[in-house]
Amino acid sequence: MNTKVIRFLSISCLLWLSLGTALAQQLRIGWVEAVHINDTDYPVIAKIDTGADNSSINARNIKIVQYNGMRWAQFDITNRDNRQLRIERPIVRVTRIKTKDGGVQNRNVVEMEICMSTIKKKIEVNLVDRSHFKYQMLIGRSFLNPDFIVDSSAEFLYQPDCIKS
Repeated sequence: MNTKVIRFLSISCLLWLSLGTALAQQLRIGWVEAVHINDTDYPVIAKIDTGADNSSINARNIKIVQYNGMRWAQFDITNRDNRQLRIERPIVRVTRIKTKDGGVQNRNVVEMEICMSTIKKKIEVNLVDRSHFKYQMLIGRSFLNPDFIVDSSAEFLYQPDCIKS
């Protein structure tokens, strides 16, 4: 066999092996999963959206207040069990989101700790009224990458189980 062909096949095999190892280290999740937020056992049902850069949560009764010169958001979330939770977080920025109808919407962004399965991350989450949607939270790529791979045929593969710290 030609040395160029052997070299090509060797490199190809190494690439496939390394890709397989990377995928094996990712946790397979469904397109809908339960998550916990901010070190609580408060369950939120989240739709996994690989097309979204960032995550958003159904925030109601948003009130902006000032603490020591910083802007904070106080807001309520309600889960499927109709349990309400009041959250207060500093606003880290305001983002402009394109809407389905072609408009633009300004949204406050806060940092929240999200626990899915056994993985907990602090990410930016934008606040929006999602009450007309089926799922209270949308999880985007900023949370998913590089730890998760999404199986679009599955849902609710895990319960959140992060150690509280």
